[in-house]
Amino acid sequence: MSMVSVVVKRLKPENADVEVLAVPVWQGRPVAEQEGLAALDRRLAGLLRDYIDSGDFVGTRNSTALLRTQGKLKAPRLLLVGLGKPEGFGLDHLRQASASAATAARKLGVATLAMQPPACALERTAMAQAMTEGALLGLYRLRKYKTAPDEENDKDNLHEIQLLAASGEQQELTRGVTRGEILAEAVTLVRDLVNSPGNEITPSYLAETAQALAQQHGLRCTVLRQEELRALQMGCLLGVAQGSAQPPVLIVLEYAPHGATEAPIALVGKGITFDSGGISLKPAANMEDMKMDMAGGAAVLGTLQALAKLRYPRRVVGLVPAAENLPSGHAIKPGDVLRAMSGKTVEVINTDAEGRLILADALAYAVQTFKPACIIDLATLTGAVVIALGHHAIGMMGTSEPLMACLRAAGEQTGERVWPLPLFEEYSKQIKSDIADIKNTGGREAGSIIGGAFLKEFVGDTPWVHLDIAGTAWTREAKPYIPKGATGVGVRLLTEALFNLPSELTTPAA
Repeated sequence: MSMVSVVVKRLKPENADVEVLAVPVWQGRPVAEQEGLAALDRRLAGLLRDYIDSGDFVGTRNSTALLRTQGKLKAPRLLLVGLGKPEGFGLDHLRQASASAATAARKLGVATLAMQPPACALERTAMAQAMTEGALLGLYRLRKYKTAPDEENDKDNLHEIQLLAASGEQQELTRGVTRGEILAEAVTLVRDLVNSPGNEITPSYLAETAQALAQQHGLRCTVLRQEELRALQMGCLLGVAQGSAQPPVLIVLEYAPHGATEAPIALVGKGITFDSGGISLKPAANMEDMKMDMAGGAAVLGTLQALAKLRYPRRVVGLVPAAENLPSGHAIKPGDVLRAMSGKTVEVINTDAEGRLILADALAYAVQTFKPACIIDLATLTGAVVIALGHHAIGMMGTSEPLMACLRAAGEQTGERVWPLPLFEEYSKQIKSDIADIKNTGGREAGSIIGGAFLKEFVGDTPWVHLDIAGTAWTREAKPYIPKGATGVGVRLLTEALFNLPSELTTPAA
């Protein structure tokens, strides 16, 4: 986690004793009409009016400009941060602006930064949370594998970010900062796991990480290993893993506040720590990115950490089936038939559709062992979801309209947007097998939906939602608070949704 701390200070911007003061600027509004800017402009003898009203700085979204304050403010530098136009401005725009300010300050090599929240209709606690998330996640980098410093990018002097509070709002902002720091820390955990190489992040390493989280945060961790998986007849998870020297595990991480015993909420995440495609081998180009195929499992671990630190009031169980998918003389072959824990037989048409196989056994275990109130699974499941939705939304399908509506609302709050796809009965017909109960692919048509239709076979009557994060878990294009590589998607989405679950999907704590 970043060593940068975020603190709330009840100060006027001109009195912030920091190296850089960041102030928000609306696009298309003169300085006189922007609360806060006009007061600073008077202190600066018209500098802002000359610079902004002349059009030298327009205030387009995430743009920045640095000015010297010439001793007229306590801060020697003023960083203008563009918010874009006020119409439609939301929390994710604020996250991006905060990240833009923090990364600009880091490039300057300064130690302290103050940020002034914009004057707008957003709720103050949510604003502070978004600004904290944006700044900390924008500063994220994985440096552990670098042996030499990068002089251009390693100016890591920034250690304190001040959020400036007006009279009467300090408590609200502090609550938001605390929540934002907890979520940023959990997302950082996920990014570190997903960005790290497959020779380090093995199924056993994920299990050790879960055990460490349990010890640190008062969780209960159970790791089911190969012999136990055989005893449970998890033929799908074992089948995927048999091509690798790395043994599979099923990680079970439980959070029960005050020993609560009600039906839990189950979170299930795909944990393929490296995916070559198996015998149905992937193309070599970009295969190195397939270390990220455990992003769903990592997100489950990060979410459990966040829920524990936020003292979530309900019982939650996280399940991560973890394995490698490699080709060898022991690997499963197209045409093989596996028997899942539920008893269903599965014909393997494509060994690269392995995520749904390991999730099948984890979902069945969740249903049989915990009888959960609801299940949410998330997985980098299909390339087809990228074709359907690009890299801007998570594909969502399921059997519970209230749970899908809750997740969709959470996506709008967190910027981790989801978009529903249908699960009509006709799609299930595409996975009927001639020699087994079902098959693991159903052709090129509706590829993402077919993955969901397969998983639906293993959840019974439990309210369930599947999130296909294949398009959102990894990025090759840096964004304000998402550097290249792992995005850490899922943690903030799930946490927001769980705190707003509809009452029909929860039961009171025992």
